[in-house]
Amino acid sequence: MFVNGSSAAQPNTSVAGTSIAFAGESAYGAMLHEALEPRNIRVGQLIIGGGDPQYAPDALPEQLWAIHTEQRPFRTTVGVG
Repeated sequence: MFVNGSSAAQPNTSVAGTSIAFAGESAYGAMLHEALEPRNIRVGQLIIGGGDPQYAPDALPEQLWAIHTEQRPFRTTVGVG
């Protein structure tokens, strides 16, 4: 499971360093997801945007658990980016 800020999905010049690093990590995770899904091994990514109180730190465990236990696409995005 990969957990990143919104710059992993949408490059942002104000956080260029993490935008570059997260893009590479996202690509790696997506490739793992594609390669391992046929073996019923799930790889997922949670993108956490800022500004939405519904996705405050104490609300995120439910999202992480759902990614772990449900058949979902590779990327789940919460909050606003």
